[in-house]
Amino acid sequence: MELSDREQQMFWQAIASVRQSHAEFLRTQTKPLHLTSVPLLHQAIDQIATQTGVDTPVACRAGCSDCCHQRQIEVTTLEARYIVQRLLEDVCDIDALRQRLQACLVVSADDAHPACPLLENHQCSIYAYRPAVCRKAHSLDALACAERAAQIPQHLERILKSEAWMQGVELALQEAGQPQQRRTLAHALLELLPDSRLDQTLFQRR
Repeated sequence: MELSDREQQMFWQAIASVRQSHAEFLRTQTKPLHLTSVPLLHQAIDQIATQTGVDTPVACRAGCSDCCHQRQIEVTTLEARYIVQRLLEDVCDIDALRQRLQACLVVSADDAHPACPLLENHQCSIYAYRPAVCRKAHSLDALACAERAAQIPQHLERILKSEAWMQGVELALQEAGQPQQRRTLAHALLELLPDSRLDQTLFQRR
């Protein structure tokens, strides 16, 4: 995706604007940042999705999971912590989830694009708190996704605005002493998932 000079300038300005506003937001927070910063980012990307591409609707529908089979999902440090907290609140089967995550890592050794370990019956099992990269992703052509085309038609404005939010938030967190590392979803969740019911309670209180 090649941007014009004007588009690049607007993109960097958007990142700087988000960085500044999110830095101000972080200074007012008293709760753990994964409970405040991450939901705000997700809400912003969802709002962008409703405000762009009205003339050309996306082809994504419930049960369409081609993108969940074609890419390694990456999450930031805070996102991984937020997802684990929500999973524990949902009282999911942690042992079964751990097995799925470990199986995904095994498959990853042979397949560059294994199915997302949180995909169940072609639908996202954590849709309400799915990562920012998943919220940003969309397609204007379902056939292109099914055929695993090299280029998937997307709304440029939606991609750029979402990416500006993601990068701006990460910069603000870094400046606040909370540098974010991006890791694959399976690796990040396995590292954070508690081993016992007691550990689950302690995790949720942090």
